[in-house]
Amino acid sequence: MSLRLEVVCESAPDGTIGVCGADANLGEWDLSRAVTLTQQETSLQWEGDVPLPAGESDFKLVVRQAGGTQWEPLEANRRFPSRALSDGCKLMMTFGHPRIGVEASADFHQANARNHRKMEDRRGSALQENVDRKGDNAYYFAHNREFEVPEHAKVITGPGLITGGAPVLIEAGATLGTEADRTVWLKDYSWSDSTGKVKVYVPLPEGLLPADNADGIVEANFTVNQVDLTINCKPRHGLKIEKLNGELKVESCTCRVEAHKNRIVLQLAKKRETTWYNLTKK
Repeated sequence: MSLRLEVVCESAPDGTIGVCGADANLGEWDLSRAVTLTQQETSLQWEGDVPLPAGESDFKLVVRQAGGTQWEPLEANRRFPSRALSDGCKLMMTFGHPRIGVEASADFHQANARNHRKMEDRRGSALQENVDRKGDNAYYFAHNREFEVPEHAKVITGPGLITGGAPVLIEAGATLGTEADRTVWLKDYSWSDSTGKVKVYVPLPEGLLPADNADGIVEANFTVNQVDLTINCKPRHGLKIEKLNGELKVESCTCRVEAHKNRIVLQLAKKRETTWYNLTKK
């Protein structure tokens, strides 16, 4: 079992990027046993499959050079997350910055959904604790009580007042929206900051993008402080990121559709060369 590690460097490293840590799969802090990553399209991005380590174990990135190996310039060690660390997950980070983005695997999402399929399971022990403590007065039993209107009570009726009894027709002729009209808003994404640009990684449900001509159903609109992503499928999927941390050089922003990875990568070109510590302004 392994995880995918993606590292972005703000400048070209003088050597190769690797990872070393406390886990035996990462060398137990022995630099000679560090796992080396592979350089991608440019010298600024490095990727590799790393044997799955123990959750919450410490690690650091390293630069391997001809004269030796240098540790990543961070005061504290990095730490693998305790949740979502499973076979096939992905960790994304920028060399020299402590923030880590986590992209859980499809198997993890499916297992999590199966484990919490019933609403009772989601509530956990809160429901049972409430029932045990308050009995028939428990919140979850409140709507099961019997209630009768006293004979002498005055019942006021009229538009907008609910008094029980048979259903009352409020409006007729309304048209329900079709599947094509509905938009599913995407909430999950990760990002990395590098020299002159910011990359936003948007994971998508498996099968949402067609194997062929996936670019044809994806639209990305960039403005100075906002990005809008639309996937024209049924139902339509969308992502809106507003109040970006800095202004964009709109004409240089790009959108890359990776159907085989079930994701879209938005490359945001910075108008000014500054470091983004947050993707958006609060």
